[in-house]
Amino acid sequence: MQQGGVTERVSAGSAAVFTGLVADTAAVVALLASDTFRRWCKDYWIIPAGLCLLLIYAVIALVEMNSRKAGELRALRDRLREPTQHDRSLFSTLTTSLHPDGRTVEWLKHGFICTSFEYSLVEPLDALQRSRMRDPRGFDHEEIEPVYRELAACIERFTECVNEHMWTDYPGNPNRLAIPREWEFSQPVRYERAIDDLNARSRELVEAYDLFLLTAQRHGVAQTGEEARAPASYTLRTTANRIG
Repeated sequence: MQQGGVTERVSAGSAAVFTGLVADTAAVVALLASDTFRRWCKDYWIIPAGLCLLLIYAVIALVEMNSRKAGELRALRDRLREPTQHDRSLFSTLTTSLHPDGRTVEWLKHGFICTSFEYSLVEPLDALQRSRMRDPRGFDHEEIEPVYRELAACIERFTECVNEHMWTDYPGNPNRLAIPREWEFSQPVRYERAIDDLNARSRELVEAYDLFLLTAQRHGVAQTGEEARAPASYTLRTTANRIG
C-alpha cells in the first residue's frame, strides 16, 4: 500500500463529507423558504423523513470510511518509521568497529592524552574511513543520516589531525605515536598548535559519536555490534618515519 494513495483517499473522503453536508444544508434551507414545500411536507412528511434518515446514514458511512483510512495511514507511517535492514546492518557494522564500551571510545572519553598514544586506539577510526570509501551509502532514515555524516566528517578531521601532528617517535615501539618531543623547545608554537588541534578534534568527535548513538536509539536502531578486538599487528602508513 502506498502512502500517497491512502492519503489521497482520506482527503477525498473528507472532501466528500464536507461537500455533502454543505450541499444538503443549502438545499434544505432553500426548500424551507418555500411555502409550497412546507405545505407539501405536512401532507407527505414521511418522504422527507426517509430522505433525512438516508442522508444521516450516508454521512455516518463516509465518516467511518474516512476514519478507517486515517487509521491505515497512521499504521503505514508507523511502519515507515521502522529502521530498514540496511540501517540496522550499517549501525551494527559501525558499532562493531567503534563500540560504546570499546577501547577507542573509552580512551577518547576518559583517557585521551594527545601527546602520545598507541596507534591501535586510532586504527578502528581508520578502518571506518576505509569502509566508507568502499561503500559510500549512508543511512536510509532522514534524521539519522545527517548525524552519521557529521560523525564521519569528525572521524576524518581527527585522523587527518593525527597524521599531521603525530610521528612514530619511539624506535623500540613503532606502533606508538607522539608529538615530536623536540618541538616543545625548537618549535613551541607548532607544539602548542598540535596539542590544541588534537584536543579540539577529539572533543568534537566524542560529541558527534554520542549524538549519533542517541539519534539512532531514538529511531529504533539500537542494537550495537560486537566489540571490536584489536588486531595482533598493524601496518603503519609511514613516509620518512612519519604517519601520513
